[in-house]
Amino acid sequence: VPRAYQAVDSKHPEGSKGLSIPTYTVLQQHAAFWDRDNDGRIYPYDTYVGCREIGMSLLLSLAFVWLLHFTLLAPYMTQDNWLLHPYLAIHLKNIHRLHHASDTGTYDEEGRMYPRKFEEIWEVLGAEQLASWADVRRLLAANRCVGDPLGWLASAVSWGLLYSVARDERGVLGREAVRRCFDGTLF
Repeated sequence: VPRAYQAVDSKHPEGSKGLSIPTYTVLQQHAAFWDRDNDGRIYPYDTYVGCREIGMSLLLSLAFVWLLHFTLLAPYMTQDNWLLHPYLAIHLKNIHRLHHASDTGTYDEEGRMYPRKFEEIWEVLGAEQLASWADVRRLLAANRCVGDPLGWLASAVSWGLLYSVARDERGVLGREAVRRCFDGTLF
């Protein structure tokens, strides 16, 4: 059963304590970190500041902003009309439109979370953690759809970013860090 407001799993049946924002889906809560001024729009500058805040270098932050706001059509896909926002803002209320076929399926087409799909991440790996970059590559390969090269890129960028910022000193990305990323409490 999809959950609209809580990122739950078998170990956290109630989700993260005190997180639920009743008007935001789990996907919107995940992306809300990047909305620096809470206006419902993520501008390129918001993305840059968020990248720097999580420890990305200046060049990597600029590359991420360029990729997200200028090449992946994210601002256009989240608009309410046919005209592109002049400042290339990504609209948080329509973030579910960025759903692509080559992801883990943890979020549905409306931005709700499927707990069973989250559990399948760990079943594919046969472990409760991503112990190395090779495990991340295995996960990406298991979820890759043939006709979705932009989805491959989006998945590789998002999982690569998560692995680089959330792994521990041993290079292990644990289940709890991934769940916290899905609900937005990691950042």
